[in-house]
Amino acid sequence: MRSVSRSYQITPIRSRIAVLASGGLDSSVLLATLAYRGRHVFPVYVRAGLKWERAELPVLRRFLKTLRGARIAPVKVLDLPMTDVAADHWSVTGRGVPGYRAAASSNYILGRNLSLLVKAAIFCARNRIGEIAMAPLEANPFPDARPEFFRAVERAVALGVGLPLKIRAPFVGMTKAEVIRRGRGLRLELTLSCAQPRGAIHCGACTKCAERIEAFAAAGVPDPTRYRARKS
Repeated sequence: MRSVSRSYQITPIRSRIAVLASGGLDSSVLLATLAYRGRHVFPVYVRAGLKWERAELPVLRRFLKTLRGARIAPVKVLDLPMTDVAADHWSVTGRGVPGYRAAASSNYILGRNLSLLVKAAIFCARNRIGEIAMAPLEANPFPDARPEFFRAVERAVALGVGLPLKIRAPFVGMTKAEVIRRGRGLRLELTLSCAQPRGAIHCGACTKCAERIEAFAAAGVPDPTRYRARKS
């Protein structure tokens, strides 16, 4: 049995790291940071059938083109439809989107990080990538953003596919304002953090837009984002 199990072990290529890239501000700054540190970055976009995804991918690809001299693979789009189990959720229907003053907890999507990581882990195993980075922040209150959750997924991946995967969440102690300050030299207007965008234009009225607007103000950085309207 031992020799059989050893035959399934996957040895990662050390320079490689995958990034769960949504086109959002936080994951885009994380991706750029890793790429400019000399890592060979593999952006992974998991398409689940959420309302805003059609707008995200073009924005992400435009942002990546601005990262000159970095070693970045083409975006890998993985499909993991969730519309069958979440057909009535606002993230799928576009109805009842949490408004500007809604609590951060209203943005919760059940099993979001679990589904993203499971699909991305299989991609990593097939491409000998031993690290995957994602960008939850200090204020993320959700159960699948806790360190113990990430460690549990690492153990499951090692047991299930033989890959010694490390999940990196280097922004977990940071605010969005701190991330903005870190990425102020990047093309942050080419990022999208909105639950109901029209193309690359933010609605300015949802909880995600509120977080973005207020974070730019707190960071003391001019906000280059295009909004249809701005509520306060």
